[in-house]
Amino acid sequence: MQHSLVRLGSSGEGKTDVPESEVPEAEVSQRKTTSKSFNPKTARAALAKKLTTTVAEVPVAEVPEAEVSQVAEVAVAEVPVAEVQVAEGSEMGGMKLDNMGQEDRDKVVQKIIDGFKVDSAKRGKQLLDKQKQERTEEEEAELQIKMRELLEGEGVDLSDTSVDIIEFVQKPMGDDPEVKYRTNKTLMMETFDRGDIQLLESSCTALLALKPEDTEVWRVLTHSRLRLKLWDAALDSARRWIAFEPRALGPRCAEAFALAGTQQDGRLLESRARFAQLFKEVEQLGDQASEATPELQECVWRVDELLEHRRNEEQKTLEDRKECLLSARPATVITGARPPHFFLPNFADSVGPIKVEYCDHEEFGGGQSHHKKLVLTEAVEAGDLLFVQSPLVFGAVEKVEDADRMSEALATAVTTSPRAAILVDILSDDGPVDEHLLEAICDPNVVRKAGVWTKDPEAMIKHIEVCEKVLDRSQLFTGRGYSGIWTLAAMARHSCAPSANYTCFGDVLVARAARPLKAGDEITFGFFDAYGILDLRRQAALEKCGGFWCKCPRCEAESNFDPRVETANLKLRAKFIASSSRVNAIQEELTFKMEAKKKEMEKRYEAMSNTDEGEKFQEGLMGLADRFRNLNGEQVTDDDIADLQDYMPEMKEQELVKVPQDLVNDVMGAMLAFEEEIQAIGLSEQHMHWITASNLMYYGETLVLLRLRSDLEGQRQLVDRMLAGIAGTAPGCFEHQRLAVFLWEVAAQCEDPGLTSKIGKVKDTELVPKERELIRQCLRIRYGDLDPVEEEAAMARVSCSGSEMDENWMWEITWCIGRAPETMSGRGPGGKISPFFGPTVLV
Repeated sequence: MQHSLVRLGSSGEGKTDVPESEVPEAEVSQRKTTSKSFNPKTARAALAKKLTTTVAEVPVAEVPEAEVSQVAEVAVAEVPVAEVQVAEGSEMGGMKLDNMGQEDRDKVVQKIIDGFKVDSAKRGKQLLDKQKQERTEEEEAELQIKMRELLEGEGVDLSDTSVDIIEFVQKPMGDDPEVKYRTNKTLMMETFDRGDIQLLESSCTALLALKPEDTEVWRVLTHSRLRLKLWDAALDSARRWIAFEPRALGPRCAEAFALAGTQQDGRLLESRARFAQLFKEVEQLGDQASEATPELQECVWRVDELLEHRRNEEQKTLEDRKECLLSARPATVITGARPPHFFLPNFADSVGPIKVEYCDHEEFGGGQSHHKKLVLTEAVEAGDLLFVQSPLVFGAVEKVEDADRMSEALATAVTTSPRAAILVDILSDDGPVDEHLLEAICDPNVVRKAGVWTKDPEAMIKHIEVCEKVLDRSQLFTGRGYSGIWTLAAMARHSCAPSANYTCFGDVLVARAARPLKAGDEITFGFFDAYGILDLRRQAALEKCGGFWCKCPRCEAESNFDPRVETANLKLRAKFIASSSRVNAIQEELTFKMEAKKKEMEKRYEAMSNTDEGEKFQEGLMGLADRFRNLNGEQVTDDDIADLQDYMPEMKEQELVKVPQDLVNDVMGAMLAFEEEIQAIGLSEQHMHWITASNLMYYGETLVLLRLRSDLEGQRQLVDRMLAGIAGTAPGCFEHQRLAVFLWEVAAQCEDPGLTSKIGKVKDTELVPKERELIRQCLRIRYGDLDPVEEEAAMARVSCSGSEMDENWMWEITWCIGRAPETMSGRGPGGKISPFFGPTVLV
């Protein structure tokens, strides 16, 4: 492998070497490449090799620049420019070069090059003169022209300057095993720090084969398995780690986490005993372990919850009840009392009255690229739990390339965990549904009889194809760019008018009925935005979840609507297109002023950040919901509301931009005319709701104009119609919550413009009871029954949310694939959740 260096000099004199890594490959003649189109088969083969080879086998070209010096170094590339540049007026070894003759200059330059050669030899490198490369004069001239064009393009002054090329040949690391081990370990740690935990299994295993006593590698391997939820494998590596550090806190905590993660009865008891013992030991250390003590206590409490849940599940089985049980109140997460934990689930797995059936692609009722569907076995009410489940894989997907991490993680899981292997077998199977399928999904003791999938390189290519297929049609996206695969949700079908909704607390998915359902009804979810027109929704269905043709009731009904509906839609669209230039100008001006306002607020915050006022403000931001932690059914007092007002957005907004009244009249007139035309057609109420949801974008643009005009009554009327459309289409979704809370705020201002009644109460009587009841209904669909204090906390969180997301908008989930573990989840004023406790606390 060769590395070219560009060397600059004045008339062949002093030289400055530039690493080729800073020169685009297209500009270096020695690296002529032919552009090829992407080949999935080749890519899978490369990925299979990456997942099955050790770090030592990775070519140096693939090693990050920071590690190259430990593998094979390029001499001149590591020497500062100041040490090699010989220019007019410079001094070298006490010699002035200003008036030196050409022959003397050449001697100085040669002396420098000889020094490079000696230094290269000492560090295991070779420096070759360009004369030995057998380039013709024409090739040399062509190369110098290319280098000159490149450097001039970078702004380098090349007047009276020649361009020469020095070739460096890289030597291998040699046979020193210690050097190889250190290099591979460095690469392994870099992989861990990047969050590519799915790639650590093979590299850690290879390192431990050479040095089984290296506890740092055991820590990384165990930590990565815990983050991938490979509980059995994590338990095995944690216990091997303990063998080398039997008194250290880190491996013992890891063992307890792995035991709890399985959610098996016997192992939960063992985990509880481990955490209790660790808490007792750490508590005796006092201030030396002040951060670990409360976290270990919380671990004990959370395992107690899991144990209580297991007892309730056993009792449910004895009584032959089919209800889904929640191991903790969702309000504890909503209010900030307990954020998502790194390894312990917020809620234990549980399944309600559902079953899995075979389903053909052409079957009416929804759409899917697999051959399964979820069906109810008992009647349920809106808001009733359907199932709670931890993910098979979970990670951050912010860029298109990040999807590769998820398929790699699946491949790692199926070749490491028999439990993960059987779940992927189930998701990839399109055959008839086995009668014991649900039992296999729900029982953590059920594993693949044949064990894990083989790691044979040829078989891995096929494994990756299967994992990509499963990921493509089963992946669900949550707030803040996270995604995962939840086995039960992956077997449901999509509908643009779903019968159920799901929300994620950390990485645990909680599914509830969105409307009253009877036995035999299908459970469907909205797996992507259902607020567009029919053509856009069907196009999205073809591009997402493996690709399918949506045959849900809404899509089928809209495809057969009276032609007058489409005519009305086109008129509305044309009116907004005609007004788009004026609306866009207002939006751009608003964006500019909002950005200026944001910067002003940042300056004010920075100025007060070190004052008592700043500390109070920060506590309010971090612990808004913690102020309402009296979750005992107590009524919210006026003092509570007064505290809350300090941190709620201002109800009376400052006018930022001017909105012409004629523009508002135009768009409002278009909306009213559209609604009158639709009503004249004589559609059902349900169909009217679907049409409203399909045109939600135009309603939203109109609402923005009304807000800028401070037209409270107009906002109230418009949001009331929007809310009815969303509640009739996708009840319980996050947009449903936001509109319900916004309607309540606007209605309260209409009834009491001065808000003298403490936001909604006058002598213990609700100011706008109808709107408040609408909030309760949508909160119950999403969270179940909440008491008044929990309602206030949930409303505050929704009101402070800046965009349509799920509950994860408030958390940074740092333990998942693609995230670095050093960043920890915030807990409000109470501190932080430690992802891992250091191994030296109990030395």
